[in-house]
Amino acid sequence: MTDRPLRNTRRTFLASSALGALSAVATGATAAATGETVEPTLTIECSTVRVDDWGSAFGARVVFEDGSVVYIDEGAPETFGAPGRVVESVTLHDGDGNEWTRTNDATDCDPGGKSVTFTDSRATVRPGQFLETDTYPGELISQVDLHFVDGTSQEKVHLDPQTPDGITGVYRGTGEHAGKVVEAIEMFHDLGYVSHYIRNPAAEQYLLGKATPQERLVEVMGASEGAVDYEFTVDGPVRAVTLSDRRGASPGGNDDISTGGDTTTVTGTTGNPGYSDVYAVGGAITDFTQTGGDGDYLLRESEWRVIEDTAPATDLLAVVATEAGEVAYEFTVDGTVRKVTNAGPRRSAADNDEVVENDDGTVTVSGFTGNTGYGDTYAVTGDVTDFARTGGDAAFRVDYNGRERTPEELVAQH
Repeated sequence: MTDRPLRNTRRTFLASSALGALSAVATGATAAATGETVEPTLTIECSTVRVDDWGSAFGARVVFEDGSVVYIDEGAPETFGAPGRVVESVTLHDGDGNEWTRTNDATDCDPGGKSVTFTDSRATVRPGQFLETDTYPGELISQVDLHFVDGTSQEKVHLDPQTPDGITGVYRGTGEHAGKVVEAIEMFHDLGYVSHYIRNPAAEQYLLGKATPQERLVEVMGASEGAVDYEFTVDGPVRAVTLSDRRGASPGGNDDISTGGDTTTVTGTTGNPGYSDVYAVGGAITDFTQTGGDGDYLLRESEWRVIEDTAPATDLLAVVATEAGEVAYEFTVDGTVRKVTNAGPRRSAADNDEVVENDDGTVTVSGFTGNTGYGDTYAVTGDVTDFARTGGDAAFRVDYNGRERTPEELVAQH
């Protein structure tokens, strides 16, 4: 057990101020005040930095395209970075004020899956985030801070875990911070005095419709053709929210909010896939009932966690190119398929992808993609019964609910 005090690494900056400070870093080696300096050599591999020779340097900071930052204050690991996030630049430094900065000239790359992921009010940290700890065997002293969009922070502390796994886990605000939208998570371990400041890239998106960070959104969404009449009760306040022309409640129309004391009752009607009623809720839902209609629905809240689902399970299937070139493909589903067009500019299904309903109740999807990291995403209900490449010679992978599958594994798993 070490007797060194836990180092306080809480930073008062959020992403915008962090990037502003880092933008002042000079490029190239500066003149040393005295003595000879040796320039380090390194390689940037999308989300990872590999140092071949640290030279005179013994610390670094890495800036990623999403505003995340990794700092190494006193160490020289061979490898460091943030899986799933693309490196923008890396700066190595020594103790005499000398700095060497390299920019990533190949940001159009596939960084793979993220080791730190976010929902509305939660950050999940996996062991793969701490690439540098292979260089520093031994005990850890670690500290974790959550930073919220309202400018506040909350400290989470782990003392002396034996491995980096002691830092991993699920973090969310508690007490006065419960339910707040997470702006970033900051993790520190004193093996080389390394800190990881990882931003939630969807923080602004999660604030849509919210008046306070503590509010959470509740959505009643149609999952099949047909109407859904519903009623639910909340132990707290409720207000209607409009996110788009298809997603929003309409008090005074077919939705109604009535308050009695500290309890609020909501009645409404929605239905058909893609249409929903949305509410900002300030308390627990104590009851939910479908009062009419023959449509299926999803009831989901906060970080879009599903509370209740009367529809068949929906899986996400993505066909992703892993090298330059073209990939044409076709697969069949014994169920339903719809294109996902909001999976980002690299992973959304497009006009050159086709979904055809067959007379036997199956659906055939024909698509085309290409170049490293680009792909097409589909929401699939039912079993994938066949998958085949129909053209192109680029390598590709199939992601099924975030896990890589070969076409053979995809078909055989049902």
